[in-house]
Amino acid sequence: MYTSSTTRITGMATGMDTDSIVKKLMSVESLSLNRLKQQQQKQVWVSDAYRQLNKDFFAFQQNSLFTMKLSSSYNTYDVSSTQTNAVSGTGTSSALPGTYMINKVDSIAKSATFTGAVQIGRTEAIGIDTTISITVNNDPASSQTGSITVAAGDTIDKIVSTINKATDETGKSLGLQAYYDSALNQFMVKTKATGAVTTIDLNANAGDANSKAVLQKLGIDLNLQSAVQTGQNAVFTFDGMQVTSASNNVTVMGISLSLRNTTTDPTTITVSKNIDTEIKNIKDFVEKYNDLLDRLNKVYDEPVYRDYQPLLDDQRNEMSEKQAEMWEEKAKSGLLRRDSIINEVMVTMRRAMGETVNNGSDYNTLASIGISSRSYHDKGKLYIDEKKLRDALEADPDAVANLFSQTGETAQGTNGLVHQLSDVMTQGIKDLSKKAGSSGNTNYDQSTVGKLISTIQSNITRQTDILINKENQYYKQFAAMEAAVARYNSQGSWLYQQMGG
Repeated sequence: MYTSSTTRITGMATGMDTDSIVKKLMSVESLSLNRLKQQQQKQVWVSDAYRQLNKDFFAFQQNSLFTMKLSSSYNTYDVSSTQTNAVSGTGTSSALPGTYMINKVDSIAKSATFTGAVQIGRTEAIGIDTTISITVNNDPASSQTGSITVAAGDTIDKIVSTINKATDETGKSLGLQAYYDSALNQFMVKTKATGAVTTIDLNANAGDANSKAVLQKLGIDLNLQSAVQTGQNAVFTFDGMQVTSASNNVTVMGISLSLRNTTTDPTTITVSKNIDTEIKNIKDFVEKYNDLLDRLNKVYDEPVYRDYQPLLDDQRNEMSEKQAEMWEEKAKSGLLRRDSIINEVMVTMRRAMGETVNNGSDYNTLASIGISSRSYHDKGKLYIDEKKLRDALEADPDAVANLFSQTGETAQGTNGLVHQLSDVMTQGIKDLSKKAGSSGNTNYDQSTVGKLISTIQSNITRQTDILINKENQYYKQFAAMEAAVARYNSQGSWLYQQMGG
């Protein structure tokens, strides 16, 4: 059972099963140690349970609550276009419902581009060693120059890869995209950015025969075309006003427009409120809130089975895997029953969701927009009257958004419900970390439970030493008894012989 340095003489003189006797004696002596081991295991489970709740609080705060703080969760819009092949759009949170006209699209934004027909096969070597110098402008404040090293054995695919990885003298990417289309036998290199400010300048190669020859094999003949290529701005007319943009994605009146083709035909853009999406976002939030509250209620009310303690190794070995699993489920039940931290979090969660928010509207509570508990037995669970919520969103969408997401810095000076809930989570995380530490840290940390586990471990170590000494003492006693019996037997044999036996 324990490591011992004592010489063990087991029944040589008496025939007694000394090991079996000592084992039974030590099983009684070990009761206090076994209780310590069970206490420690239970505290490790408690620590894990607290830490899991800590993770749940953090996930709820960083996901559900963060999402509900964003204006995009409330101000959602549908955008339709009468010419989706030319212009499409999506609504931002600052869009205004209504009908808008794009009178025409004169041009779409383009990259600075060189293109041409390749003069060698795809697997054919370029046949020339050279260095091509390229100067690139991706925006007005950024002019970069880099070098493309070409070896005689390079193929078109190798040169394409080299250009795509090209950097300037500081190691910053030139922002170029090269491509070879074997079906069209066409090579292309262009800037990643679009707009009239973008340029690709190959003038530095005009005086180098090798560089010009390589470029010519790629379809770029500097004798026949300009050594500088420039991008193009998008130009369109929105409700009678001309708009110029370096990108084909441009936001006007809160509408994110995507320009695809030029057109002289007017395009009608219609922006309408998407209440269905807003209802879905609120329903998703309430569902996540209910899930968290349900988990807290469960661990708070979970029954305790006092007859089921953590299994010791010997006990586990006597059970099947399924039996041990079922036993452990009972042993872990109720670890956080009636826990004060959990109770405080649940109370403050329910209190926060029942608050009146000063948002300048009658829609200033959850109940006023159709979200409430049905009875005391719900333990804070929320239900949604979708018709009442829809009516509120149609009547005063800003008030609904402010009910959830406004901050104390606003004119009303009251935090919305999700900010109040976030504060509850922050305090809960702080309290749980103090009680049992955080996930990823050892269970033997400086938290309240961590210190308790460390103390129990010290007691286990001390008790183990005591039991080792006790076991050694038992074996010494049995060894002395065996030696005494052996001497007695020896003396008896001598007397027997002296008496003529």
